[in-house]
Amino acid sequence: MIPSQSECVFLVDDDQDDYFLFNYFFSRHNPGCKLRLLPDGEELVQALEEVSEFPKLILLDLNMPFMGGFDALKLIRQQSKYDSIPIVVFTTSQEASDRQRATALRVAGYMTKPKTVDGLDEFVIQVTHDWLEGKCVRTNET
Repeated sequence: MIPSQSECVFLVDDDQDDYFLFNYFFSRHNPGCKLRLLPDGEELVQALEEVSEFPKLILLDLNMPFMGGFDALKLIRQQSKYDSIPIVVFTTSQEASDRQRATALRVAGYMTKPKTVDGLDEFVIQVTHDWLEGKCVRTNET
C-alpha cells in the first residue's frame, strides 16, 4: 500500500488551541501527517463528500456548534462508504451515556481530553501508533 500524501487526519473541533497543539504534536511524532481542521460536524460531512481520498483517521469532538459530533457520527455511519475510516471521539465528556452512544455508532475509540499538554502529547503518540503508522507521508509540495 502506498502511504497517503493527502490530509491524513481530520480534526473536528471548534477549539483553535486544540488544533494548534495537535498540529505541533503530530509534527513531532508523525511529521508525514497533515491535519485538516474542521470546526463542526457539518463541515466534516461536507469535506468527506468532497475529498478524493478519505482521511486515515477522524478525531471528533462531541460538543460543537451547528452540528455536534453525535449528529455527524450518525450521518457518517449511515453510509457504508465511510465504514473503513476509524473515528476516535476526543471530548471533555466523561459521561458513561456518551461513551455508550458513541460505541453504538461504531467509533474506534473514545478518549477524554487530557487536562495537561503532556497528556495530549501522549495521546498523539498513542494515536500515531494505533492508527497511523506508515499511513501518512508528506512530499515537498504539501
